[in-house]
Amino acid sequence: MTRNGQVYRGRRLNEDTYTVQIIDEQERLISLDKTTLREYTVVKTSSMPSYKDELTAEELSDIVAYLHSLRGVK
Repeated sequence: MTRNGQVYRGRRLNEDTYTVQIIDEQERLISLDKTTLREYTVVKTSSMPSYKDELTAEELSDIVAYLHSLRGVK
């Protein structure tokens, strides 16, 4: 959140002492000067949904086998 209340959400691409760059939800690159930020939070959890307890062992094995078969496919 910037000092003027603008909220940005996205995936952190890069960060240095003075700036942070994110890719927002529309795949736009946004570079923010840290001095303009009121609040800055890095979420450590994945945004990928969990499929734990959703797939059987056989289904998971099938997915892994399929992904493995793609190696070398261009």
